[in-house]
Amino acid sequence: MGDVPPIKFETGHQGKEADRLTRFIWNQVIQLLLAGKELEANSLLEEFDEPPLWDDPLD
Repeated sequence: MGDVPPIKFETGHQGKEADRLTRFIWNQVIQLLLAGKELEANSLLEEFDEPPLWDDPLD
């Protein structure tokens, strides 16, 4: 299924479903970063109370 994400998102799911959702969310973050959409990637991380991966200039 690909690489293991470096963080685990709190999705409210357990087991394989939680793992699949974490991989999906992490892949979305990576795709946004590759597309140059850092603010959107940061917003997605914030939805799951994860610290941003970089400084947000709007804070």
